[in-house]
Amino acid sequence: MEILTFLAFYIGGLSLFIFVSLFGDSSAFRSTPVHWLHWLFTKGCCQGFWWLVKTVCGRGAETQLTYVSKYCCEQRNPVLQVFYATLLGVSYYLYCRDVFSLLPLPYAPIWHQWTGAAVLGMCLLLMGITSYVDPGVVTKDSENFHCSLYAYDDVTNTQKDCETCHISRPARSKHCRICNRCIARFDHHCGWVNNCIGLYNIRYFLAFLVANLVLCLYAVLLLCIVLKGLLDKHHMWHERRPWQTGGLAPMRRPAARLLQWLLVYYSVPVMLLIFLSIGTLLIACFLGYHCSLIVKGMTSYETFKWQDYKDHCKAVAQDSRYASFTKRWWYI
Repeated sequence: MEILTFLAFYIGGLSLFIFVSLFGDSSAFRSTPVHWLHWLFTKGCCQGFWWLVKTVCGRGAETQLTYVSKYCCEQRNPVLQVFYATLLGVSYYLYCRDVFSLLPLPYAPIWHQWTGAAVLGMCLLLMGITSYVDPGVVTKDSENFHCSLYAYDDVTNTQKDCETCHISRPARSKHCRICNRCIARFDHHCGWVNNCIGLYNIRYFLAFLVANLVLCLYAVLLLCIVLKGLLDKHHMWHERRPWQTGGLAPMRRPAARLLQWLLVYYSVPVMLLIFLSIGTLLIACFLGYHCSLIVKGMTSYETFKWQDYKDHCKAVAQDSRYASFTKRWWYI
C-alpha cells in the first residue's frame, strides 16, 4: 500500500496548499493556523525570497524584482489570463493525446471529443466576456444613478468622496487601486479575468465559475469511465494462476495493484485525474462561497469590512473592560 500512502499524502498536501493560498485570507479563518499558513505561503515566502535576492544579487536585482512585482500585483496585466489559457491548452492537448485517442470504449463513445471541446470553448468565451464587460464603473455621469441604488448604513458604508476619481462614492462601492477606478457593488479584483467583479459582470463571473466546474467534473467523470473501460478490456480485475488451474481468479489487494498497473501503462491519464479532481474540489468550494454570499446579499469585500468592524468592536470592548478593571483595582 506504499503507493496509495504516497498518493494520499501528495494529494492532501497539494490540496491544503492550494486551499490555504486561495481561501486562507478569508474572514472565517482569522486568528487560526490557516490564516498564519496563508501569510507564510503568500507573504512570508515572498519576503524571504526578496531578502535573499537583495543579499545575494545586490540592489540591481532588487530594482528589477520591484518592477516585476509592481507590474504583476499593482497593475492590470494579462499574466494570469495567459497562464489560464496555457493551462487549458496543455491539459486539452494531453487529454486528446492520451484519453480521446483511446475512444471508443464501453460507456465512452467517440462523440465525447466534440462535447469536451464545446465545454472548453464555453470556458474561454465566458472568460473573455467577464474580462471585457463593464463591471460597473462609476463616473461623474453615472454617479447619481449609482448613489440611488443602495443606501448608506453609516457602519461599513459611509458617505465620502473619492479623491482619485473626484466623485461622491456610492454605497457598496470601492476604488480599485489596480484598475484605478471606482466600481459599483465592488466584490473583488480577479486576476484570472484581469477585471474587477462588480455590479454588471458578477453574473458572467458566476457563469465562468460554473463552466469551469462543469469542465473539470466532466473531464474527471470521463477519465473514470475510460480507466474503468481499460481495466475491463485487459481483464485486470482478475489474475491468472497457471500453477493451479490456469484460469482467472479474483485479484488480491486489487486497489494497490490496479493503481500500479495504471501508473505504469497510463500514467498521464492518472495524473490528469488527480489534477482535475483537485481543481474540481477547489472550484466547487469557491463557487459555493460566492453562492452563499448571494444568498446573504453581500459581497466578498463587504465580508472583510464587516469582519474588520467586528474585530474593532471586540478590541474596544476589551479595552473598556481592562480600563474598568484597572480603575476598580486603583480604588481598592
